[in-house]
Amino acid sequence: MVEITAMRGEIIEKSINIEWMLHAIISQHYFGQVRMNFVYEVLYDEYCSFALKRRILFKVCPDLRSIEHQLNRLNGIRNVFAHVGVRITSLEGDAVERTPSPRDFTKSIDFEKLHEEFVDIESSLLPSLFAKYKEKGGEFSTSSLV
Repeated sequence: MVEITAMRGEIIEKSINIEWMLHAIISQHYFGQVRMNFVYEVLYDEYCSFALKRRILFKVCPDLRSIEHQLNRLNGIRNVFAHVGVRITSLEGDAVERTPSPRDFTKSIDFEKLHEEFVDIESSLLPSLFAKYKEKGGEFSTSSLV
């Protein structure tokens, strides 16, 4: 069994990569390049939510609406890993340690299953985002970051 901490770290890191691709696409769309001052001052601002970035993405790339469910699901899984984790021990019957689901306290979170789902979705989603970035003229090199 992979430790939850390791899965959590991987999910957070991969989420950062997905969000970076949103930043790159948005910046590429508006400026024809990745403008780091725009990314840092606007898109990295703590009040510029993932939901807002996603909305902007779909406005500038309406053909990506087909991945909306995948982006939403990735973000939902990321939020579970980032914000849920308190383990409880049931004192009824056999003592069982578990992490209750925030949607239904009687159910437990299966972190391994969520991790697997995240990795599956992310591995197909990232190439789509990268292709859109390249379609808009984007390149990946340190010289392309202004």
